[in-house]
This record gives sequence, C-alpha cells and structure tokens, in this order.
Amino acid sequence: MNKGYKPEEIITQSHRLDTAKIKYNFFYLAGISGSGRGRIGALETAKVFNQTSPQIIGSSMLTVYPESELYAEIQASNWSEETEIEKLDELKTLIENLEIPAYFATLGASNAIFVQGQLPKDKTAIIKHLEKVCKTQSESELRHYRTHLQHL
Repeated sequence: MNKGYKPEEIITQSHRLDTAKIKYNFFYLAGISGSGRGRIGALETAKVFNQTSPQIIGSSMLTVYPESELYAEIQASNWSEETEIEKLDELKTLIENLEIPAYFATLGASNAIFVQGQLPKDKTAIIKHLEKVCKTQSESELRHYRTHLQHL
C-alpha cells in the first residue's frame, strides 16, 4: 500500500538493528490485502517476520473511512474490503505461521477482540481464541463494532 520499501529491505534493516543491539517492534494491519487475499498477505508477512527478531508484533484491523484513498478504490471497484471474519482468519493465519519468539497483541480501538501472548508459548491459546470468536460471533456483530467506531 505505497509503503516505499520491499520485504528484502525490511529484513536487511532489521538485521542491521539486530547487529547494533537495537530493539524494534513490528506492526501488522489485518485487512489491507483486501477480500480474498488476507491469508496470502499473512503468509508473506510471516515469511518476512520469521527472518527478523522483533520484540513486539502489534496488530490492528483496517477500518476504511469515506475520506480515504482506499474508500475511493472501493467506489471505483478496484478493491474490496475483507469481512470481519476474514480479518480474524487472516490474523490466525499470521500467528499460525510465525516461528519467532515475540510478544503478540492486537492493539488499538480498531480491534473488536483483544488477544495477546508470548509466541511461541501462547500460540495455541491465541489461535483457539480466534477460532472460537469466528464460530461464536456473527459477521454483523463484528461489523457493528467497526461501523460504530468514533475514532482510532
């Protein structure tokens, strides 16, 4: 999404930080890949993250506002937003494929549900919680939360 750098650069710069013994954190935005592409985005992200050593991986869920460029892309039929369940499944896919030790947490108001834990120790519990939410909460309940966010 116009980040201005490629995965290889993330890995190279992270290794430089590791060499200098500088701690760093990563941020993951669930939903940015768009409908039908979240799992692919999560798998590609896990490949990159697994080659680095972040202390914390924080995640938020994409919220599209009418004044955003992404909203214009939706209106032009160039991009489709993931459902809330797709976003949670994307997050689950990311966590399933992370092989590095890091603290993981959903951070910020854009998350309808909160998960946190130390990977890999809490990986199974986080995944089970996400699976439970996907089975017990409806898309409309989760979407209601998103559409009624006052601010991020």
